[in-house]
Amino acid sequence: MKRKTRNKRDVPLWMPIAEVVLCILFLFLSVWWFGASYPEFDKIAARGARIPGLGVLSPQGLCVLPEQSGYDFAMSGYAKGKPSRVYLIGDETDAPERYVTFTENGKPIETHFGGVTTSDSDLYIASGNKIVRASLGDVLAAQNGAAVEIEDSFSTGMGNAYCYLFGDRLFVGEFYRRGNYETDVSHHIETDEGTHRAFVYEYALGENGAVASPEPVAILSVCDEVQGIAVTENKIYLSCSYGLPDSVLRVYDDPLSDADGDVGGVPLYILQGGKTMRLPCMSEEICISGNDLVILFESMSKKYRFFTRSRIADLRSVPLSAL
Repeated sequence: MKRKTRNKRDVPLWMPIAEVVLCILFLFLSVWWFGASYPEFDKIAARGARIPGLGVLSPQGLCVLPEQSGYDFAMSGYAKGKPSRVYLIGDETDAPERYVTFTENGKPIETHFGGVTTSDSDLYIASGNKIVRASLGDVLAAQNGAAVEIEDSFSTGMGNAYCYLFGDRLFVGEFYRRGNYETDVSHHIETDEGTHRAFVYEYALGENGAVASPEPVAILSVCDEVQGIAVTENKIYLSCSYGLPDSVLRVYDDPLSDADGDVGGVPLYILQGGKTMRLPCMSEEICISGNDLVILFESMSKKYRFFTRSRIADLRSVPLSAL
């Protein structure tokens, strides 16, 4: 009897299947990574000032400064192992970076700085579960790198990710992402578009610039992964992002015209529906400057620049009329 011979080693069935799966995965990741395009955003967006501190910290908050300050914007951020900072941004692209840190009762504030916003006289910073208030005059007069003692602070009872001042109303919001950024279950609201799991508190300011009461005058229910908010007379804008996926800008018309209920007697407004625009990844806080919405990105910070597919090192503005 002849012995059966084989010229090739038997190939396990799973190997060609694995090769096909890996090939499909490679093609998908290649298209996802290199195929990022934002035609609507790119068509209307304009480049602005360079984002400072990218080699040191992760940018988080942005606000417009009063014209008399001599600067255009203030930007907050945090750095590992260092006190959080607020940078002052002018319109000169080659201007030296200038920043300050803050102390409370003489001790450096090292909590995560989220949003920052300002009035003509005060700077407000989302710092952990507190909102801290500092004299804008003290910030502007401080030397580069100096520490400024805050005026006061109060706790919102939640993790504060962003803030925005409109008139005498201070809006402070939290960030939700399942698994690593959970929120209190009492903040979970069923809506027509699914479950919202984050609140924005609206506070009234007193004549001295401090919050009149730690109890909010209104509550906004918002979607997951909100990084920033901007408010006008008849619109609210939300910057939504997390990690490498595309960011989303959400625009709501007249969201505060009629309350949708209440929470413990405090009026509740549910932000849902609205228009959306896709943005490059890692959009952070937003603010309104004149007739533009200005967007801060975190993607070019030292912490993320080697992993992001869209790297943005300057502020971007889009006309409000296009939103």
